[in-house]
Amino acid sequence: MNQKLDGIRPRFSHWVTALAPSVFSSVMATGIIGLGLVLSGFIALGQVFSLLAFVMFLGLLGVLTLRAVRHPAAMLLDILNPAVGFGFFTVVAAANVLALVLAVLNMPGAALTAMIFGALLWVVGTYAIPAGLVLHERPEPALTLANGSWFLWVVATQSVAGGLAHHTYLGSWTPMLSLGIWLLGCALYLLTATLVTVRMIRYPNRAETLSPTYWIFMGATAIGVLTGSQLLGLANSDEIPQWLQANIAFTTLALLSIGLWFIPLLIIFGIWRHVMHRHPVSYETGLWAIVFPLGMLSTACLSLGSIPDFTALFVLGQILIWIAVAAWAGTTALWVARMKQPA
Repeated sequence: MNQKLDGIRPRFSHWVTALAPSVFSSVMATGIIGLGLVLSGFIALGQVFSLLAFVMFLGLLGVLTLRAVRHPAAMLLDILNPAVGFGFFTVVAAANVLALVLAVLNMPGAALTAMIFGALLWVVGTYAIPAGLVLHERPEPALTLANGSWFLWVVATQSVAGGLAHHTYLGSWTPMLSLGIWLLGCALYLLTATLVTVRMIRYPNRAETLSPTYWIFMGATAIGVLTGSQLLGLANSDEIPQWLQANIAFTTLALLSIGLWFIPLLIIFGIWRHVMHRHPVSYETGLWAIVFPLGMLSTACLSLGSIPDFTALFVLGQILIWIAVAAWAGTTALWVARMKQPA
């Protein structure tokens, strides 16, 4: 027993030291699949995923806090690093995805707590991380390190909007604030997509850098669709002015169209990376950036498909949720295989 503990302790210590900022993407993926399964009618299985996401969130939050206490300098370097800094927004998105799941499972108190926690972190991060990106001096332009993780800023913003849309009982101001943050997320998507696309065209792409995080190109639109469907529900119940309904519907469908268009292109990127350039398929935190967008797209289709004018999307969501479950299972299997490897 002591020998096993002696082997576990250094591995755990190394994991804490080198903890990826985007590690909470695993919680995002697990939680949104749980929500999608519940919306599909597989309530018991959805509850299992939701409970697992809750446990993962608490565990990773403890590890992140431990890293902040033991290695504050390393965390600061990560925050200021354009290649990984935006990964800290996964904490925000994970908290708000968890809030949505808890709300659907009829746990309003826990959902409100998670939503407030995520919103407060977003307020800090949405200014601190971009400010560090612009103001911190570095030997090379920040744009050279731009990647798909930058879209996590958009995902976090849309998750805050979605969380507020579920808590309209807080006051009459809540629906319009949710709408405003949703529109901010749409604007940030255009800004981020421009910067990341310029980086991909302007600078060379290599198999080791063209990571699965580029799937967040699609995931950021999918969470916008989910929040848009919530806002349409608020417009139908007159909590948002009726004259805004057509604009919300148009923007939501535009986001859905963009997200669906991206899927074949992202598959081509994967073929280029793993088939043409023979990059090995092994566990990396970025793989959750494939699982989450698939789960979010399915959940968005299920949510939007529950509105009478969009019922055809519900069937698409029912198909996509099982693709997301398969991707989750595959990523988990690769993670377990990595954990069994000797240190």
